[in-house]
Amino acid sequence: MSTSHRSTDTRGWAPLKASLVLVGALLLVFVTTAASGEHPNETVRSSLAGESVRLSLPGGGAEPKGLVIWFHGQGGNVNDRVDGPWLDALRRDGWAIASSEFHDQSWGNPASTNDADRLVAWAEKMTGVPVRLWVSGSMGGSIALNAMIHGVPAPPCWYGVKPAISLKQMDHVPGGPSYIRDAFHGEVPADRNPVQNIDRLPADTRYRIVSSRQDQWVMYDENTRPLVRKLSARGADVSLLTVDGLHDDPSHFSARDLVAYADSCL
Repeated sequence: MSTSHRSTDTRGWAPLKASLVLVGALLLVFVTTAASGEHPNETVRSSLAGESVRLSLPGGGAEPKGLVIWFHGQGGNVNDRVDGPWLDALRRDGWAIASSEFHDQSWGNPASTNDADRLVAWAEKMTGVPVRLWVSGSMGGSIALNAMIHGVPAPPCWYGVKPAISLKQMDHVPGGPSYIRDAFHGEVPADRNPVQNIDRLPADTRYRIVSSRQDQWVMYDENTRPLVRKLSARGADVSLLTVDGLHDDPSHFSARDLVAYADSCL
């Protein structure tokens, strides 16, 4: 597979929507793959309140079937997994994917909630389609769930891979306790510890969780189990895909399961 990169002035970019108005300096990058029958990937990059953001589009002038927001894990960034086979399967299926730096190792602090709010508004304006799904990985689960808890409009669906939501029980995560203290300038406030606020999550959002009981960092019994149990008790639509292996085991990242779930959210 070969790739090529070309930068263009945003004034020359019209395939997405004739009425699209871009404010500020945006970089539009076209990544063309050699795969037969696939549209070129179109990526829009910008900055919102100092945080880098990006939007991956289906390409070929096709209107996205829906919009996905991706919340990266600890050590990730705006590009984390977006161009890899797992998340890119969504783009190939016709979805647009928006992501942010989310203040790096933010662990769901107030700054990351503001980032999520800005990203949703920007991505919906850029694509002209509503958010249908949030996808998160590990630490990204705390960012996504805290955003829902603290007023960011919740999506119809959430897909959480090994969600790290019990922030006071992250001693097994390499560097986790230190990053969490830095993110909150001390102790985690009770209203920012998602595991303590599951009853504040929207019951009308559908939840799918991918988790392994062998996870050596984000412990299943401290994170996944209470999330599934308490959401189910409130009558929420919750499904659990149990996989095997340690925290970074590839079994967590089934493109087929992700795309099938996304399409069910339309």
